[in-house]
Amino acid sequence: MSLVIAAVPTLYAMGRAAISLSKLADTAREELPSTMAAIRLSGMEISDLTLELSDLSQEIAEGVNKSAEAVQAAKAGIRQIGSVARQRTMSMIEERANLPPISLQPLVAGAAKKTSRAVGNATKSFINLISGGELGSKNESENTINRLEI
Repeated sequence: MSLVIAAVPTLYAMGRAAISLSKLADTAREELPSTMAAIRLSGMEISDLTLELSDLSQEIAEGVNKSAEAVQAAKAGIRQIGSVARQRTMSMIEERANLPPISLQPLVAGAAKKTSRAVGNATKSFINLISGGELGSKNESENTINRLEI
């Protein structure tokens, strides 16, 4: 009898566990199909995303390779241009070195004379403008210009 009395609480606990298990099974039966469908959909989206990322990484790799090729081509072109420029510069320097020396003194003296005359004429015009008339005579203006040339 003590065994039966001791087994009664255990039987009640087992009954409550059976009821809980039944409720859990009902909930699982209701929720499991939609949860599995959501998991399948998420799996397909992850698969699609993986394929897109794979395609994108291939496109990026191709772009990087093409950029590297373009940089190499530009580098080779710059070297070639530098070589041609160096050769032409050297040939121009050699040509200039073989030319006879030209005296720049007459050229500079002529330019200085013309500049001096222009400054003299400007000065005369400025003085005439300020004084409101012409200078005394043509000889005086020529003397003024000649003085400026010296």
